[in-house]
Amino acid sequence: MPLFVPWVWAIMAEIALCFPQRRAEENSYTARERVWADLKKDPLFWVCLAFMLMLIIPFFNVGLCPNCDAYLIAEGHSAEPPIKLMPFCVNRWQHFNVVLWFGPILTMVLAIKHSLNKAGKIILLKLIVWNGVALAVLGFVQQLFEAPGPLWLNLKIAPDSYFSTFGYPNMAGDLFTSLFCMAMALWRSQVSACNHELASSKIRRVARHKLFWLKHHDLIAATFAFFAAMSTLSRASIILVSLAATLLAIHAGISFLFKMKKADRVRSIAWIAGVLLLIAFVVTNFLPRNMQREIDTLSTDAVLTRVTGKGQYHARVATEIWKDYPLFGCGGWGYKHFCVSKMTEEELKHIQMVGGINVHNDYLQFLAEHGSVGLLLLVTVVVLMIIPIGQVWKQMANEARFDKHKKLPSPASFFVCPAGTVSLLLAAVCTCIHSFGDCAMRSPAVLSVFFVCIGCADAFLPYLKAESEKEEK
Repeated sequence: MPLFVPWVWAIMAEIALCFPQRRAEENSYTARERVWADLKKDPLFWVCLAFMLMLIIPFFNVGLCPNCDAYLIAEGHSAEPPIKLMPFCVNRWQHFNVVLWFGPILTMVLAIKHSLNKAGKIILLKLIVWNGVALAVLGFVQQLFEAPGPLWLNLKIAPDSYFSTFGYPNMAGDLFTSLFCMAMALWRSQVSACNHELASSKIRRVARHKLFWLKHHDLIAATFAFFAAMSTLSRASIILVSLAATLLAIHAGISFLFKMKKADRVRSIAWIAGVLLLIAFVVTNFLPRNMQREIDTLSTDAVLTRVTGKGQYHARVATEIWKDYPLFGCGGWGYKHFCVSKMTEEELKHIQMVGGINVHNDYLQFLAEHGSVGLLLLVTVVVLMIIPIGQVWKQMANEARFDKHKKLPSPASFFVCPAGTVSLLLAAVCTCIHSFGDCAMRSPAVLSVFFVCIGCADAFLPYLKAESEKEEK
């Protein structure tokens, strides 16, 4: 991972600064000039830069670890960093690991926004989704042949404690949940595009079976991603991918049925009822034993206990560390260095040996390691990415209210937003929910896909002219 990520960083920076996609009547030089000019005016660029600066300062402001450097502290050395009110860390290499997550990811965010057009964003989504299908197939093959570990490495771990290339199945589960939503976004977009071309007589000569494949091939990827998320045996992923599938199926059902004639609608409802009965029969009679075991442990109390951290020391300890370093935290992977000193004697007797270096609540861990300033900057990045999507969505909803010819299901203000955008935003929401009860975002793959989903959500939105442009006309 540390050797690979700098190359990703370089590729993303190259795409963003040297080879952006050209707009109409642009050459490579004017496209680069436009991107550089837009970056300087973009608040997102400056927030990303401030966040990276906050991560770089700790390399020059290193404190002592209360456990690893206990002998130095006992000799009289100060455990505090040289500059107390600035960001710091206690282990440069481990902090560098976090820098290697966010550097390429934030560069990717800027590259997606300024260097890719809508078609380029859809291509990026397809590359990620079908790469995810390959990972899912790998996971299924490993389970089938009872591999001793990821990529057949002889790690001597339990078969249900890893999936595909992931050593922690909960991270894999969240990734495949996001990939499922991404595949559904591509499917709905492709169906809409084919229907539009059919209406305009562009593809009427295409054979029926080819048209069916053209419309629905992305459902293959969605199916692989769905069953991969279930096969990870992550309870959070089982809940979230099932909920996402239900919501997206309802959205698709309402959208498709609304456009049908009454007779077609009745036949479609009968087919849907039959499929639901078949799914219920398969689930109740053929569900794998290990998956049934995980589902049987699900309860409201179990979910609330996991989300609130009740019954474990991690949430309390992380909060204590944040109180000690409220502004900038204790640096990347600092929680594992400071947690022992905050634990009671009783907690030390039952210390979590596997997975104990994480809080299993991404928000609390981020607060403990990067403080209020770090969390505020990262939330600002997400908000700045979402605002343009919200503005276009709002404008579409306002126009739909006064367009008598545009018939939409109720509520029209919701269904006016393209299904692809809704699906990608749902993927991001699922990751945010999962992060309350686990450490999903401690995986660079999950973190990358989270930002890709938000960054590419506008790929399915139409280009709408600003109100000022309309008034000029």
